[in-house]
Amino acid sequence: MKLFISLLLCAAGALAAPELKLSDKFAPELKSAFRSNPASTNNVFVHFEGGTATVLESIISTRFPNREERLNTMHTLLVANAETSQRNALSILSGSELYYHSFWINNQLYIRDVDLATILEISRLEEVSGIYLEEIAHLIEPVENKNATLSADFEWGIVKIQAPEAWEVIGQKNGEGVRVATVDTGVRVSHEALKDNYLGEYGWFDPSTAEPLPTDRNGHGTHTTGTIAGSNGIGVAPGAKWMACRGCATSACSQLDLNLCGQFFACPTLADGSNPDCSKAPHVVSNSWGGGRGATWFNGVIDAWVAAGIIPVFSIGNSGPRCNTANSPGDNAKVIGVGSTMESDAISSFSSVGPTTDLRMKPDISAPGSEVNSAYHTADNAYRALSGTSMAAPHVSGVVALLLTRDSDLTAANVRDLLVRNTDKALVFSGLVCEDVPDNEFPNHVFGSGRLNALKSIQAQTRMLKK
Repeated sequence: MKLFISLLLCAAGALAAPELKLSDKFAPELKSAFRSNPASTNNVFVHFEGGTATVLESIISTRFPNREERLNTMHTLLVANAETSQRNALSILSGSELYYHSFWINNQLYIRDVDLATILEISRLEEVSGIYLEEIAHLIEPVENKNATLSADFEWGIVKIQAPEAWEVIGQKNGEGVRVATVDTGVRVSHEALKDNYLGEYGWFDPSTAEPLPTDRNGHGTHTTGTIAGSNGIGVAPGAKWMACRGCATSACSQLDLNLCGQFFACPTLADGSNPDCSKAPHVVSNSWGGGRGATWFNGVIDAWVAAGIIPVFSIGNSGPRCNTANSPGDNAKVIGVGSTMESDAISSFSSVGPTTDLRMKPDISAPGSEVNSAYHTADNAYRALSGTSMAAPHVSGVVALLLTRDSDLTAANVRDLLVRNTDKALVFSGLVCEDVPDNEFPNHVFGSGRLNALKSIQAQTRMLKK
């Protein structure tokens, strides 16, 4: 009986214990993690006052003689900004056995398995604005995966968006001079449709290994890259050079790896992370990953890409067909968010639908995404038909490459305008109405501004260039 009473008293004492007081700089999820177990360790990102806003504003407002100068200047200023902001926090970590990584692209500091005492010390620094648990995103997994063989000429998505006709208008320079990139599961570099236009040095980075050449243990990244730049009739811009970063080691994509890929593309290095050369930065980055709604943790990378003149394209997600299912980061206002269509020009049943959490129109545009045949990772001559908005976004990225072939100085706003103003709108409508906007009134939350058309976009660019 005495033992029972003692246990009750201990339990009552525990219940009555004061709640662990934590700084308001701790994000709610981080507070919860430490309050539930003060002895735990967590992976966190530390944010610093001002972020990168001042640097990026200066980059955007400055006229540079060329793209390389813009990229180099941005890199130099962002590195200096991070060194100044993070100096005291790095001093606290110096000499510890903790793994940490300083990011200049968004002025954040990643710390793995950090304990409460260390985080409390860092939180007391005046320049620290917030501390957040690491997020985990996911591949936008295909909803369908089928065996496939190559079409006799071009795959249906290539034909549907009139890419071959667009190539004729631009003189067969179907992506020539443009570097396209994917943040994905990697690429089978020896694949017959992709081996000839791999960028080579500065074209590959795997955050978790030092593999010198692109590899892919999943197939998703090989497939998306093939749709952008593959030969044999599968790619929209087969003349472009492709680059890749393994942001998704599995179907899960850690915030650490995604940020490392984002930084790599802003100023590429060799595969081992050495010898940065910002002039090798891609012109467009295609992203077929995401999750959740209204998430902002990748915004710093997106802001830097846009300031540098790198066009970000994102799948909008496979959470449809209901309204209010558009995913992040595809719902970010600065990216081109892409929905998926079928060969019939109906919206794919899985394609996520807007509006965003703040009621903006998304997706921006739709593109072929159902039963898309492209390269696969299982053999050098393997092909697979996959369905998902992951397959739609690369079609848009390929058309971006075609536009940049003719004018590499196009801004993200220029590119978006050429794409969304020149879509096909004679589509198959379902009658879905979101925020009082039916899917046959453009723009809408189902198709965006319509279904991608490469030829119309290139023709509009031709008219613009003649002015």
